[in-house]
Amino acid sequence: MAEVRYKDYSVLNYFAFNFAGFACIAIVVFLTATQPFYIKEVIGIEPKPGSSKDSKIGHIIGALGFFDELTSMISAPFLGGLIDKLNALGFGGSRIVQSSSFLIIVISLFGYAVINRSLIPDMFIFRCLFAFGVTACMSTVTVTLNEVTSSDFSLKMLSFWTKNSRGEHPQETADLPHDSAVVRSKKNGGFAGILGMCTGIGAIASVCILIPLPVEIVDWTGTSAKQGLKYSYLVVALFALVSMLILYRFLYSTGSSVIQDAARGHTQTYWKMIREGFEFSKNSRDARLAFAGAFVARATTVATTAFIPLVVYNFYYSKGECKNSSWSEKDSCYEGYKFAAILNGVAQTVALVSAPLWAYLVDRFGKNTIAIASGLGAFGSLGLSCNTNFEKYNPKTVSCFFFVSVIGLSQIGLVICSMSTLSGISNAHSIIGSLSGLYSFCGGIGIMVIILFGGIIADSWILGPFFVLGLFNLTLLGICFFYKKERQQRIADDESNGPIAI
Repeated sequence: MAEVRYKDYSVLNYFAFNFAGFACIAIVVFLTATQPFYIKEVIGIEPKPGSSKDSKIGHIIGALGFFDELTSMISAPFLGGLIDKLNALGFGGSRIVQSSSFLIIVISLFGYAVINRSLIPDMFIFRCLFAFGVTACMSTVTVTLNEVTSSDFSLKMLSFWTKNSRGEHPQETADLPHDSAVVRSKKNGGFAGILGMCTGIGAIASVCILIPLPVEIVDWTGTSAKQGLKYSYLVVALFALVSMLILYRFLYSTGSSVIQDAARGHTQTYWKMIREGFEFSKNSRDARLAFAGAFVARATTVATTAFIPLVVYNFYYSKGECKNSSWSEKDSCYEGYKFAAILNGVAQTVALVSAPLWAYLVDRFGKNTIAIASGLGAFGSLGLSCNTNFEKYNPKTVSCFFFVSVIGLSQIGLVICSMSTLSGISNAHSIIGSLSGLYSFCGGIGIMVIILFGGIIADSWILGPFFVLGLFNLTLLGICFFYKKERQQRIADDESNGPIAI
């Protein structure tokens, strides 16, 4: 396949690239964290432990998550193929798809706030629409990471206070030959690490600003908890609309700057591009390892944002502090809501602070870093799930904060390592959208399993989802060791057959 290079990649393009991850994750964290409270306050379904399963919020969250990820899994490969096709035709597919994704998110959040009246079918419809928008955005992230990695952009260009820093670098890169060796020498751990930091900042911003919005609106306006939640969804919809405009204006467009065989986009069909990406991944260990990492990384992200609030909600409800419908009352879920935000905030803060470390490890050890991240994930998840009381768990303990922090550390590590592994494949630029779609597809499978089975288990074993997550991490760790052993065996065979040509 032809090597692709992207010219004139600016600082504003790079900021937009990172802002997309920031905005999308902030909105996702808000929606997943507020779901238990939205179901109770807006839909009017009370959690009743010990009653029929239809009244259990764990089952409802599991069902919503199932359809969310079913939508994501179905759409991700086709969205990736669409990006490849638009790029090949010179239309800048990544820019079009990623900016448009926020318009879909706006429509979904508006539906939650204004149109939604029932659990079925309204809430399921808008949740699936939301999932489609998020998938369109996150499927593009790996593509845009590949673009910046393969461009003439350097992190040195961010030193705008240095004289001629913007002008010197492009001249230097313009003199370089456009071959794969040049691109391969450019490590992408730094780009992935900064992107990971931005997504972490997005999660923290959501915890600090977006998630407390319903409570703040109730305090400011004196309205009911139900109206406070609806108004908060409108505010977040406005944020998504502004994000769409920013991305459309400043995202890098490959339309006029990509060096490739232009005829390819006209001769290869949309379906052939998707099939080509699938065939490539079957023969690429790096792609398969990235897909496995995506499975566990996405499962970890959802476990922290969806099941930590559920654990907290269950604890406060068992204490009799979730009875009233108004958050202004002392014995309502106000304190539970705040504590869930604090616990999630701890995990996301650890993730944010550790992002530069993971970026360094990726550049230093490459894809072997996935083993470190999965090992930490197994330790944190299994450690948290080791509790003698299956029905309830007190999250206000030092051990809970410790294990949640380890899970947050693993989460960002898995995200950075898996994205770096996929975007660093040097001979797949023309099908990177299709590979990214498959990457999101595998991540969707991880989320579907953890949400579906975790939601069912949570009603009987409140920490059960984290035990399942621990098993995921152990499996990924085993895959890493298997690939490493296989690679060592291959090197040994090559050496036994004679010197390796360089």
